[in-house]
Amino acid sequence: MRIPNPKPLILIATSRWLLIGFLTTTAFSQAQNPASPPPAPAEAVRGVTVPAVNGVELQATINGQGPFDAVFDTGSGNLMTAALAKRLGLKAEGSTTINGGGGLVPSKVVKVESIKIGGLVMADQWFAVIDTPLTKDQNGIFVGDMLLRNLAIRVDFERQQITFYPQQSFKYSGDGFAVPIHSDDGTLLAEASVDGLPGQFGIDTGDMFSLTLFAPFVAKHDLVRHYGATIRGYTGEGWGGADHGFYARANQLQLGQTSVRQPITVLSTDTQGAESSNTIAGNIGLRVLKQFTLVFDDPHGKLYLEKNGNYGKPDIFNRAGLVLDPDPEKLAVKTVVPGSPAALAGMAEEDVIAQIDGSVPTDDSIQSAFTQPVGTVVHLTVRRGNATRTVPLVLHEVL
Repeated sequence: MRIPNPKPLILIATSRWLLIGFLTTTAFSQAQNPASPPPAPAEAVRGVTVPAVNGVELQATINGQGPFDAVFDTGSGNLMTAALAKRLGLKAEGSTTINGGGGLVPSKVVKVESIKIGGLVMADQWFAVIDTPLTKDQNGIFVGDMLLRNLAIRVDFERQQITFYPQQSFKYSGDGFAVPIHSDDGTLLAEASVDGLPGQFGIDTGDMFSLTLFAPFVAKHDLVRHYGATIRGYTGEGWGGADHGFYARANQLQLGQTSVRQPITVLSTDTQGAESSNTIAGNIGLRVLKQFTLVFDDPHGKLYLEKNGNYGKPDIFNRAGLVLDPDPEKLAVKTVVPGSPAALAGMAEEDVIAQIDGSVPTDDSIQSAFTQPVGTVVHLTVRRGNATRTVPLVLHEVL
């Protein structure tokens, strides 16, 4: 059974799970039934402000239960983990397909009576339910597209808060500059250019990376050769499987009236899934977006960007030369950069980092340990099979 809909519902996921020492990226997808009229989710007139860790991580109650972890992800619609759907006792009312990183993934669809994020309430929402090894035992939701359709939204990374405004009464009055945006099948897009090469780019707060260029765009412009990219390997995990590509640095990303210099850039080599799109050039992720206070006014086709204290700070690649699985409980090495401190110390793919400087890895320590200044010594406890050893690494620039 499918949700009544005159056209097949294909859900797009442009984000992915990714960790490069300090980066954690999660793939999310659209799950709203487009045949249903959009709800009126906000009750406030002046706006509803809620705390948001890292600018996008929220707390939400669902059908009166919770709170549960929620992520405001402009690269997705409504999505829920299978573990949470089971906990809430939700029954499948349809099915859909998610075109995520790595390929297509079948998904069930459930209906939620109410979601409450602070003073913001949404009713009668459809969610795609993801059941993959990445979401096992996780209780969380991801919301994006339907909020963007119905509200103006201010994301303040410095104050770590989000404010939702009813679109009928919203009028932007800040000192930022406007970038035209539009949505296409749940993907929020804007015109941008990378080193003079224009294209349509996803604007994705759910992607913790900086910039990803999709495989057809990379091939069309011969970007692997152009950037002299030699670091190749695992670039994250989508719902359909692992993503792969090259790591490089673009010289300049131009977005509206401003530019971001030398963002770490993935040159995707995927032949299926979201990163094989022929119409989207790439994805602009959170490490670029967090350099601004963002004001989304999607109903009027505008994104306003206000430079904040993060603007212009260097984008640092993992100085140990490691690309890691994002799970702190099993921090597995996915790629070792040739010639890097980790490679010189004999580390290899599928090694597991059990400790960082004598402590069990956490999200915070994973994000910070490998971006410390050049010359810092980081002591890792590394497990390979049944053997454990201590590995000291002297950090230096890798990319």
